[in-house]
Amino acid sequence: MQQFAQTTHWNFGQKLAFRFISVFFALFIFPFPLNIIPGINEIVEPYNDLWSWMVSWVGSNILGIEQTITLVFTGSGDKLYDWVQNFIILCLTLIIGIVWTILDRKRPNYEKLKQWFVLFLTYYLVYFMFVYGIIKLFYLQFVPPNLERLMQTFGQASPMRLIWTFMGFSESYTMFSGFSETMAGVLLMFRRTRTLGGLVAFGVMLNVFMMNMSYDVPVKLFSAQLMLMGLYIACLDFKRLMNFFIFNKTVGPSIHKPLFKSKTGQIILLAIQVVLIGYIIINQVMVSMEGRERYGSEREKPAFYGVYNVETYISNSDTIPPLTTDSVRWEHMLVDYPAFTSIIKMDGRLQRYNSKIDTVNQKFVFTLPSDTVNQYELYYKLKDKDIRLSGILQGDTINVDLKYYPLENFALLNRGFNWVNEVPYNRYNYDH
Repeated sequence: MQQFAQTTHWNFGQKLAFRFISVFFALFIFPFPLNIIPGINEIVEPYNDLWSWMVSWVGSNILGIEQTITLVFTGSGDKLYDWVQNFIILCLTLIIGIVWTILDRKRPNYEKLKQWFVLFLTYYLVYFMFVYGIIKLFYLQFVPPNLERLMQTFGQASPMRLIWTFMGFSESYTMFSGFSETMAGVLLMFRRTRTLGGLVAFGVMLNVFMMNMSYDVPVKLFSAQLMLMGLYIACLDFKRLMNFFIFNKTVGPSIHKPLFKSKTGQIILLAIQVVLIGYIIINQVMVSMEGRERYGSEREKPAFYGVYNVETYISNSDTIPPLTTDSVRWEHMLVDYPAFTSIIKMDGRLQRYNSKIDTVNQKFVFTLPSDTVNQYELYYKLKDKDIRLSGILQGDTINVDLKYYPLENFALLNRGFNWVNEVPYNRYNYDH
């Protein structure tokens, strides 16, 4: 009871810190969980529209940004829109925190509000630990290097492409990362393990944040905020952690007050949590299972899957020599996905064609992504695994001899794992 009595009256610093922290995270988190519940997520559209207006107005009138700021979902969390929105959140946090402090000076504590806030914050963090964790457990966020990546050099890759290839190469490491994030979510769900869950979430997200910062992955803002959430939840037990890890003192159990005194209230709250977590897990597992078959490691492979080196390229009856400056002649053809075929030109440029392979009439049907009306038919002949293509492509009559390149020649694919290594296998495979 002594510990509880000490927490019933907060000093000015405690109250001030809670006001600012709770306002900042609440502005950042809301409208969760409304925006993830099917059927009602549309009701938050006016709120999103309000944010779009504020970002545009503040960016133009306060920050002096001349370009139009619009919310476009590109996969980046570090868009100009996001930076301006976070600037507004910081300003609103300062304003609301000051007004709250002035109007509510005499309140002794925010114990009950803090309980609700921590629960709200915790389940937001749980949601994203499961989202990012489960997708990695299904080996989806980072997938095995496709044929384009295998044929392009490290020097051509952006830092983000490099880290995506590094992670995607190893299914075991990717799944370990997913397990760590998922385990953080599981630990956060229970009051007895919430402090440990906060520590694990902080450690996991610190690593993610540093990777994002070091490899220019545009999720820097979001990963930093998830990291800070984990740190805040862990620091709720700051004194006990310091006594245990630093001062080597005996630490008693933490005291938890239930949000509801009645059994009925506790049961209803527990039921809501179970339904929410169940929905999150089931939905993410189903999405991941579908994605694994659609674009993951179990995706459909097209006919003639593989890498083909161009031995002869004849265009309009002229044999084109393999000059590295040539932007027309093919160097490689990559058949990797059923919906498109990749062509690497001699100068290293990549050209993708939407494609269908007609094995009955023995032809490739190409269309440009920017022009799906005009179709180009290239008929093929097989000799073992080698291919000869003939037809008209974008106004040119071409005849191309393609030699199959065994994927076993890629050291990245055939090295595997070895317990015993007499010498480090740190090399580059020059076999073409």
